[in-house]
Amino acid sequence: MNYDDFQSDFMKENKKLKLLLVLILLTSTGLCASSFLEKRYFLYKGAPIFEERPLMEEVCRLSFMTLTEGTPNPHVIEKGILDLVEKEPFLLPIEKMLMVQSLEKNACKIVFTSNGKLMAFKIGMSESEDHPFFYKLTTLDEIPAKTEEL
Repeated sequence: MNYDDFQSDFMKENKKLKLLLVLILLTSTGLCASSFLEKRYFLYKGAPIFEERPLMEEVCRLSFMTLTEGTPNPHVIEKGILDLVEKEPFLLPIEKMLMVQSLEKNACKIVFTSNGKLMAFKIGMSESEDHPFFYKLTTLDEIPAKTEEL
């Protein structure tokens, strides 16, 4: 085998390897991109836990507590509410939290005592479309508190 034949065979094999490397690189890039861009869906057969929405109740309690203490948590409160609280603080001393209850799909009710008075608030929440368990406080309305509900 002379040198020219060896060089020719080497170049052919080298081109095949380069082509194979490019194909593998394109395939792996496509697979990585599709795995990063796909939506994730959760399958769970215990439907009652999602109807009760315990996580929303906890986010509701946490967002309301941080709001009334004067240190609003931006992870659980919408930016519009944060801007309002920055202009005019919402400070309310909570003596005892009596009830946190999920009302409808994106709302909960908080009943507590403050300065010896029974108070209640209806809190509207927004749910993220990308992450089904991510909630933020969007509205806050005072409602009449009824002692018979406790």
